[in-house]
Amino acid sequence: MRPHRLRVTAFGAFGGTVEVCFDDLASSGLFLLHGETGAGKTTLLDAIGFALYGRVPGERGKTRRLRSDHAAPGTRTEVRLEATIGGRRMRITRKPEQERPKLRGRGTTTEQAKILLEEFTGASWAAVSTRAGEADQEINDLMGMSADQFFQVVLLPQGQFAQFLHADAGDRAKLLQRLFGTDRFRAAEEWLADRRRSAAREVEEAELGIRDLIARITQAAGRQAAQDEAPESDPPPIAEAATWAARLAEAAAAGAVASAAGVAGLRAGLDAALEWQRDSERLADRQRRRLDALRTRGELTAAEPGVEDLRRELGAAVRAAEVAPALAESERTAAALAQARAAEEEARRGAGAEPDAPAASAARLREAAQEHVAKAGRLEGLRSLDRQAADEDHAAAAAQAAVTGLTARIEAAEAELSTRRQQRPGLSRERDAAREAGAELPSATAGADRYRRAADDANALVEARAEAARQAGAYLAAKIETVELLEEASRLRMGRIDGMRAELAATLVDGAPCPVCGSLDHPELCEVRGEQVTREQEEAAEAEVADATARAETIGARLGAADERVATLSARLADAGFAAAADPASLQAELTRLETTSGDLQGQAAALAAAAARLSDLQGKLDALDQDIAADSKRLAELTEQRESQRRQAAEAGERSARHREELVAQLGGLPDLDSALAAATSAAGALDAAAEAAGATVRAAQDAERAGTLSARAAAEAGFADLDAVRQALREPAVRAAADQAIREHDAAALAAAELLADPDLDVPLDPPADVAGAVTATEAARKLHDDAVAARDRAQHKAEQLTDLAPALRARLEALRPLTDRAAQARSLADLAAGGGANTLRMTLSSFVLAARLEEVAAAASERLLKMTSGRYSLVHTDARRGAGRSGLGLLACDTWTGVDRDTSTLSGGETFLASLALALGLADVVTAEAGGTRIEALFVDEGFGSLDGDTLEEVMTVLDGLREGGRMVGIVSHVAELKQRIPAQVRVHKGQAGSHLSVQTQPS
Repeated sequence: MRPHRLRVTAFGAFGGTVEVCFDDLASSGLFLLHGETGAGKTTLLDAIGFALYGRVPGERGKTRRLRSDHAAPGTRTEVRLEATIGGRRMRITRKPEQERPKLRGRGTTTEQAKILLEEFTGASWAAVSTRAGEADQEINDLMGMSADQFFQVVLLPQGQFAQFLHADAGDRAKLLQRLFGTDRFRAAEEWLADRRRSAAREVEEAELGIRDLIARITQAAGRQAAQDEAPESDPPPIAEAATWAARLAEAAAAGAVASAAGVAGLRAGLDAALEWQRDSERLADRQRRRLDALRTRGELTAAEPGVEDLRRELGAAVRAAEVAPALAESERTAAALAQARAAEEEARRGAGAEPDAPAASAARLREAAQEHVAKAGRLEGLRSLDRQAADEDHAAAAAQAAVTGLTARIEAAEAELSTRRQQRPGLSRERDAAREAGAELPSATAGADRYRRAADDANALVEARAEAARQAGAYLAAKIETVELLEEASRLRMGRIDGMRAELAATLVDGAPCPVCGSLDHPELCEVRGEQVTREQEEAAEAEVADATARAETIGARLGAADERVATLSARLADAGFAAAADPASLQAELTRLETTSGDLQGQAAALAAAAARLSDLQGKLDALDQDIAADSKRLAELTEQRESQRRQAAEAGERSARHREELVAQLGGLPDLDSALAAATSAAGALDAAAEAAGATVRAAQDAERAGTLSARAAAEAGFADLDAVRQALREPAVRAAADQAIREHDAAALAAAELLADPDLDVPLDPPADVAGAVTATEAARKLHDDAVAARDRAQHKAEQLTDLAPALRARLEALRPLTDRAAQARSLADLAAGGGANTLRMTLSSFVLAARLEEVAAAASERLLKMTSGRYSLVHTDARRGAGRSGLGLLACDTWTGVDRDTSTLSGGETFLASLALALGLADVVTAEAGGTRIEALFVDEGFGSLDGDTLEEVMTVLDGLREGGRMVGIVSHVAELKQRIPAQVRVHKGQAGSHLSVQTQPS
């Protein structure tokens, strides 16, 4: 991978857009990236990592804060990297997830992460992918290494070389695993461990199955055939289980045979007891039936007199039932005669006739009825005259109704016309007011807008002054915090120097050379004063100082922006003719006055606009009202003329109807109208006809009643009754007769049955003594219990023998299958323990640690080549398999000192020596990882590490090594602020920090 051009916008420390052309810097091969602390030197390297992998290295990647705090709200965070990767010229444009202002309305919205991957085809850029997953996979395939490997071998991370150098075996293993991808070896360890566990589970499951069979055999053997048998012995060990199970099966079979013989003897006793019980129950039943028959015969004999009375009553009722139809007919005809006579009297009274002989009366009644019918015919001839009078009445009523309707319409038309005439003056005034409002609207709108803008500016000025006051206080606090942190960092630095001197003095021995000056004399040894300060504490304090300085600068920038906004708003208010009071209370009062005035003017303008908008509508309404008034006047004249015409028609129809009525009344005989006269004649004719019919019906009913009385008297005499009253007393309902007959039959049947039952020879038994059924049942139950207990014992013994016969071979088969499982489990446990650093593995080195140790040995060899050059042949790094304390071995590093011949722990190196060893180790890691990644060609290297701890000679050696990295056209970038490097490296990228964010300048030639 070789970068060509990098463009960064609103990323990290850069609030705007900066661009670096690496092709301009590549001519010298080595370039310097420098600037003040916190300016954003490392941010450029983060941008390269973000463009390639979508994240930044180290601790900075955990915060997920990529967007610059200095960026304007509308500026999008974006990184564009143009580089040659895998022989292809690619351009990557990547945007992180970020907040941006909404396109409509206020507030912000979240914009999702985006990527654009393009390839240069020789003439133009062609899009390869815009989907994140697809583009990332394409970049990873071209790079040939993971993000962790890239950050370790290309962007040599700031402050992390020494961490790997001094790390324990566990932390060193984690880094090496990420870099060299030894997951397959760890997977092999886990597979062997899983195989060990699964084999152990198989053995446990097999043993569990065997123990389950042993428990089942023990349970089956414990089911005794009798309660007094002794229980079986406890289960034996697994090795002796087969013999134990066979012995139990043989004993159970013998017990089953003995139990079967005992059941046969008890069966005979049970059969004899059952026969005695059956004989006793039969005798008891015969005695009970004889006793019941004797009791029934006595009850029937006592009921015999009542049954005879019932026989006589039933005979009389049967004869009376034969006479009942004739008696009913006689009673019916007598009732019909009485009803006919009553109807005749009622009809005569309705017709106004006097009582008379029936035959003569009926004829006279019919003659009178014919006279009334003839009168009705004459009246019907006057019907046409009556219809003419009614038609004239209807015509007069219709004309009068029309007059009434027209009068109502005329009144409504007059009211509507009056209402519209009253509306016109008001509508005319509203139209004139709308014209005046339209003329006043422009000046009112302008005044309202002026006061509204002034109120907005005054409100913004209040907020801006408050923000400026807050930023001023925060800026002062940040400055104070920075000074305090600087003092604390200085104190810690002095404590660290004192501690280093004391640590060095503690290792000095008389006669041994000093590792600093080489002297054999150590006249005055310093001692530790106060607390001992570690390097991590010192670096943490320096980082806090840098962070505090950056925060103070950021707050200062915000303070300047707030002051500028206050000045801008004050000037705008002055230009508009309003005073911007310096006093907050006065400014707030002015703001309240402006907002009130603005609101009033806006309300007035809104009212004028609303009134002016109604002009055209009001003019249209006025024109329409004039048209409606003219139409109402015309319609009112038409309705008045129609009403007068209807009044004349009603008067003429009334006169014609009166002439017809007079002619008709003269022929009605004093009745009010023709219908009343017709109704009277018709009613009289009908009443006389009804009276004649009633007289004839009375004569026929008297004849029928006389004939029925004679027939009923003759039937009663023939049935043996003295008169009809005797018949009525003997009558009974059919249900009563049926019940009496049934009672008689049941009594006769019961008497016959009792006699037949007592004559049965089977019931000829003595009643004393009674049969002993209870004793027989008791004897049977005792014999049955003995037999059932014996059968249950036999069944248990047979079931026990069958179970043991089936379980013993199954146990023997399980024991035979256990042996190969135990052998495989032992083999799997041995291999898993060996791969996990246990068992026969005396070094306690896991399989993955063994592979990592080999990689670390390669890294140490590659690092030593450069470290020897940097230290003039004094130091090299060697790999060791020794372990520290109880930790695992295989990942140890030692510093080999050729001056003393002693292999020292890397923690004993001085600060400068630690940096040299760490840099050499990082470069060695880069070489080995590059080779491990399939020989991926990396044509750029960035070293982000402090060179300030090196003396001039050592720095010269380091620069020689770094200069050698340029072989083959590789580009090397060094991130540092050491002044001497500015003189040695002509190609430079300088990062300048400021209140509005950082910017940079590029120098390719010495100045």
